Amino acid sequence: MNIFLSCFKPKFYKKSKSTTSYMKIRLDIVRKKRIAMVNFLKMDIVDFLKNGLEYNAYTRAEMLLEELRIISCYDIIERFCDCISENLTLMLKKRECPEECKEAVSSLIHAAAWVPDVPELKDLRAVFTHRFGSFIHSSVNHELVEKTELRSRPSRELKIQTVKDISKEFSIEWDPTALNLFLLGQTSSSQIDDKVETGTDDPKIREEKSTVNDQSEDESVLSESWTRDSLSKGSLSSSSSSSRSSPRRDSEKKKKKKILPYGLISPPRTKPGGRNNEKSQEEKEVDI
Repeated sequence: MNIFLSCFKPKFYKKSKSTTSYMKIRLDIVRKKRIAMVNFLKMDIVDFLKNGLEYNAYTRAEMLLEELRIISCYDIIERFCDCISENLTLMLKKRECPEECKEAVSSLIHAAAWVPDVPELKDLRAVFTHRFGSFIHSSVNHELVEKTELRSRPSRELKIQTVKDISKEFSIEWDPTALNLFLLGQTSSSQIDDKVETGTDDPKIREEKSTVNDQSEDESVLSESWTRDSLSKGSLSSSSSSSRSSPRRDSEKKKKKKILPYGLISPPRTKPGGRNNEKSQEEKEVDI
């Protein structure tokens, strides 16, 4: 009878039930991988502490905290998955999302965008949004929001504390004072470099920058005036040389004109014996 009733369940029920069951299997697989990575990083930190490489252990602590954050997200998702599977019959009876499941539904829809290791969350988001519409962000679990959307890099104190806890777990004597002093020196030097780059906090740096800028402006003005003077001197010298060379050229042209009187104009053409004929005519007129 139960098998017969389960065959006639609505699509929402079947899809939600199958997706949540597959999601739990997926969460077990990815959680085991993350736990193995956590153990590997812990052993790395232990080896670094034994060899005196405290800063390397400090950097590994950040990776360890990131893996622990993802594992805690898996735990929250699995808890809400159980809540959905337990209240599916109640969700099937009501058209709107019941109050008992509102946090679980909103949190799983929110986790679909921040937990890519579980692709079944996207299928479940499509089912819930098709039935209940858009989810309310205020009803999302605050711990899940802090671990996904509002997450930030772990602080220096938290990373040192994790290294300290691991040293206690594996019974290694370790004093974090040397590492603290080294990290404080790094932060102070970086702050000094930032101040030197910006120059907003120190008035002496401002004065030095202004004097350097003024000197560069004066040098640019002097270079421009020098280039102008050199250009003007060059033009004057060229004009004077051209003026000096011009009379020489005129005299040479005159000499050429004297040597070649018919340089450009062709000589007049005259008939032979023309002048003798004119003289004979004038003599005849005088005799008459």
